[in-house]
Amino acid sequence: MERITKREPSRAARGGILRKGDFVWAAILAAVIAMFTVPASAGLLLGLTAKYAYVMGFCKFAVLATMGELLVTRIATGSWKKPNGLLARAIVWGLVGILVVLMFTLFNGGVMVAADKGLLPIGEGWVKTLLVAFWTSALMNLTFGPVFMAAHRISDAYIDARANKGKLRLIDAILDVDWRRFLEFVVGKTIPFFWIPAHTIDFLLPPGYRVLVAAFLSIALGVILTWGKKSRNR
Repeated sequence: MERITKREPSRAARGGILRKGDFVWAAILAAVIAMFTVPASAGLLLGLTAKYAYVMGFCKFAVLATMGELLVTRIATGSWKKPNGLLARAIVWGLVGILVVLMFTLFNGGVMVAADKGLLPIGEGWVKTLLVAFWTSALMNLTFGPVFMAAHRISDAYIDARANKGKLRLIDAILDVDWRRFLEFVVGKTIPFFWIPAHTIDFLLPPGYRVLVAAFLSIALGVILTWGKKSRNR
């Protein structure tokens, strides 16, 4: 009788080799970076960012964060697949971009006003620059951050459920979220150990680049978390 042996999945099945989609994804990302670093196009885009902040915020997050969704799926499954409700997710990310534009301005300006009134210590010179960035990041992530993240978790659950089950009530999507993990990991760990330090650095950058970098940070965190989860499951 022929012996049946369990075959190990190929490197291709595990996503261990590069695919055509990897180069396409990287090329698009490189093109976006180039547009904001090459002087000719950077000047135009920064001008548009200043004049049409909400529109540009929507576009930056809709494109870059959706690219992040695709990359996370690639890392998790080993192949390029379209996530459930990709268009809906892109729209949600675009709306996130609009909120980020508003909240970055609101919290940064609020910290400056509070500092002027002596309500926050900020020092002078480079210390002032650093502390303004830190206070802006910390206050934003400790107040607006958890609310925003919770809303995004609910929207993701709702989109997934609609794709798999058809009609669904919003309350069902809310109940589908793992709130214990959300509080313990997303709020308890990613905010103090990733978002506050990362956004502190972001707020040290010129204002025209902050929302763009925030979109890149969403990609970075998704990749880090997905890669870490995949490594633990091996």
